[in-house]
Amino acid sequence: MRFKKEGIILVTLFAVLSLSTLVLAVDCPIPDTGQTKCYDNTQEITCPNLGEPFYGQDAQHICNPQSYTSLADGDMVQDNVTGLVWENKTDDGSIHDKDNIYIWNDAQSVFITTLNNDNFGGYSDWRLPTVKELSFLVDKDRYDPSINTTYFPDTESLWYWSSTTSASYPYCAWGVDFNHGDVDYHYRSSNYYYVRAVRGGQCGEFGNFIDNGDGTVTDTDTGLVWQKGTAPGNYTWQQALSYCKSLSLGGHNDWRLPNVNELQSLVDYTRYDPSIDTTYFPNTVSDFFWSSTTSAHYPNGAWLVYFYYGNVNVPDKSSYGYVRAVRGGQCGSFDSSTTTTVASTTTTISGSTTSTISGSTTTTVQPCPTESLYGEHSEQTELLRYLRDNVLSTTPDGQEIIRLYYEWSPVIVEMMNEDDEFKAQVKEMIDGVVSFVYIVSEQN
Repeated sequence: MRFKKEGIILVTLFAVLSLSTLVLAVDCPIPDTGQTKCYDNTQEITCPNLGEPFYGQDAQHICNPQSYTSLADGDMVQDNVTGLVWENKTDDGSIHDKDNIYIWNDAQSVFITTLNNDNFGGYSDWRLPTVKELSFLVDKDRYDPSINTTYFPDTESLWYWSSTTSASYPYCAWGVDFNHGDVDYHYRSSNYYYVRAVRGGQCGEFGNFIDNGDGTVTDTDTGLVWQKGTAPGNYTWQQALSYCKSLSLGGHNDWRLPNVNELQSLVDYTRYDPSIDTTYFPNTVSDFFWSSTTSAHYPNGAWLVYFYYGNVNVPDKSSYGYVRAVRGGQCGSFDSSTTTTVASTTTTISGSTTSTISGSTTTTVQPCPTESLYGEHSEQTELLRYLRDNVLSTTPDGQEIIRLYYEWSPVIVEMMNEDDEFKAQVKEMIDGVVSFVYIVSEQN
């Protein structure tokens, strides 16, 4: 059956434009941990290849690399990933001096109030950071101090207060240790700690979840897709890496062990035992869960999140902990063999590459217009494939778009092969959409 060219173009336009629209849904990207080195159980190693022991650790999945811009001659620093603006410390005896310490109440009533009364940097909306905002400043590739000292040179390797009160002990508040990066709670009235002010939107709480009905849960703030349940049993760190890489769940096989920032994003600091939203993650054990991030100061250990309270610290890698796998976000797999759950019909389309779309039955899809135009591993194809697997596939509307796109793909490709003018029209349209998506992803 033949269709008018104009109708085919409209369907294609609908599909690819939807890619650019849905990418905007990732409102709160999680900054990368900064870790660039790979480790075995005791020491740094050359990063392993797929199938080798210790594959899939933090350094092999760079997600939203840490990026900063100095403002006002270094008095302030903008986090280019989160958009937050941070006060920088000094060594001049002023209100910003790196040696100033406060009990928790004075951190707000004295320090923050002074900054706002002085209209520091031209702003009067400074505040204490949430525990997640503060923790995400930590650079897990260094220690003493565990922060980018090019942009934050006068940082003490000690505890800094957050604005987050402990849910289990209201007379305590959470802090972050910038010697190594630990997160723990402390008495608000008797501990004198350092303070770094922040301003800007609060994306550090996250937790807008969607239960996908297939054993997975999507956090629409971050774009991450989580294993709803906990992996069966306890695992050493190496076993945890292996389990996640071998996991096939929800129609996908690009699961990985989350880095420590991603894992901490799941913590709900308004509750404890467990400190997670049990509506979406029922039966979560109030114990520690492995991350893929090795401790820079103690390579025998890896970072964990303790889901009783929400602590972040380091046990030995030979210890046994729990595992919850993740996929997607800004560092998902570009593997064309990744499966995407979207439909219950069966269609087979021949071609040279394979992607699988599965529902109650299996649909094998090959090839698509983008691959035909640009090649299987081109930048354009990888970008749209990434959006398919990590954005569109996480929502029912996106899954319908994927289904429509592949339903029409063989007709579009056939007409492109027969009509150079039509092929040029499709290419011009997709070029424009790819450019738009790239710009939007850079801005977000």
